[in-house]
Amino acid sequence: SNWLYNAGVIGLCRVLEELGEQIENCFTNDGGIRLYFTKSAEEIFDKWQNLSPKSKKGTSLVYGSKNAYYANQTEASIKRRIDFLFKGSNNGGKGNVEFVCSFCTNKVKTRKSDATFLNQAFGNILLGSEKTFGNMYWNNTARDYVCPRCEFILMCHHLALTPLSDGSEIFINAPSFQVIWYLNKYAKTIYSKKQAKTLKEILGMSLIELAIKLNLQLGRWTSMSIEVVSKYKKEVESKDKKYKDEISFFSLPYEVAQLLSNKSIANLLDQIGEFKILNMVLDGKFNEILKFSERVFRIALKPKNE
Repeated sequence: SNWLYNAGVIGLCRVLEELGEQIENCFTNDGGIRLYFTKSAEEIFDKWQNLSPKSKKGTSLVYGSKNAYYANQTEASIKRRIDFLFKGSNNGGKGNVEFVCSFCTNKVKTRKSDATFLNQAFGNILLGSEKTFGNMYWNNTARDYVCPRCEFILMCHHLALTPLSDGSEIFINAPSFQVIWYLNKYAKTIYSKKQAKTLKEILGMSLIELAIKLNLQLGRWTSMSIEVVSKYKKEVESKDKKYKDEISFFSLPYEVAQLLSNKSIANLLDQIGEFKILNMVLDGKFNEILKFSERVFRIALKPKNE
């Protein structure tokens, strides 16, 4: 739930930035974000739709059918969820039940029949239908409540993923929205320029870029978890399909994240520009770095005529 919600927020930020909002002014010092909506629901939907992937025929791959990424969703249902961002929900009414949102923890009073629960409508690679895959849920029933204001946010999480050439997609997750925003921004640039090949290198170089370009107090954030969420297709033996979607996670050790977020160290690694050295740091092979440095130092001290 942590990465899914965070990716949703970053995806929504991408929509708003494309609409001309100054997202980088919305981050708060405590790692949060304060968003202001000056665009209409219609504008937000149009931009969300334009940024989302489409088939070769131009039809949406994220809504409009039971096989879409957000299963069984229509233009009307998505626009209704966008409206909730502005209006929230009505907590009044006799016989309403209080629910606690599984993501933002807000308490909402509503009729049970109107309550929305986490299911395949928020991503069919993570969740299934109660009718066709009921035992995926405790007691065969979806029970993770999603409040009205979180519904559309979750439906933006696909926009935060960076596509790679092998068909996989990645999202860098962290405990601060400001750190997440810039890490994923730099990851897109680094990968598009083919400056890194592996997930580890992409994450490492993104941290280096963050330390060099931004004067952020990263210490307290990098001491917590920074991870890469990878969504990819895995080959399976099945009559119905050849591949299935998988989600995996990769994170750097605390010591490595601390080193890369140090501006002085980040600058040195950037100046060296050698993946061999970067990978030694990423793998925590600090003794090898010392041995390698000693060999290079000896070569440098040799007279030119030898």
